Amino acid sequence: MKPTEQTKEHVIATYVQPARLKGESFVQVRVGTVQKELGWTNRAPSVFSTLSSREFQEEAGVELIDKKGGPPSGGPSTTVQFVYRLLNEESQPKQRQSVAKPIPNGAGLEKLFGILKGAFAELGGGEAYLKAERNWGPDAWQKYEQQQGTRKENRR
Repeated sequence: MKPTEQTKEHVIATYVQPARLKGESFVQVRVGTVQKELGWTNRAPSVFSTLSSREFQEEAGVELIDKKGGPPSGGPSTTVQFVYRLLNEESQPKQRQSVAKPIPNGAGLEKLFGILKGAFAELGGGEAYLKAERNWGPDAWQKYEQQQGTRKENRR
């Protein structure tokens, strides 16, 4: 199991769920304490980033309110303490829908075929859109023809 997953599971089981059962509104989690409870050393950056992440907050049903302590730079440290507000069922964001895994044979790309056809048609086609967007001048052949025409006029 990845350290991020271990950290999430531990903090939810040790801090968030007991606080919910007690009816508390807030929970405080110190990076160094979590690291020590998991038996780790030199993992403060990993614990810090996990506790800061939106993914952890959504999974745990909490909202980060404050970070206390730590270095003035605000970077990872064992002394940083995170303060979370426990969200009730109604205010929790809906769990993300499971993301479909990519199909290895590329069949998923077929669904995208022609997806912007209507949008580009309104703009005069894909090539017209790109030329207008990039504000291109004449293409290479048009430029060549213009130069040839200028040279013929100069010879006269």
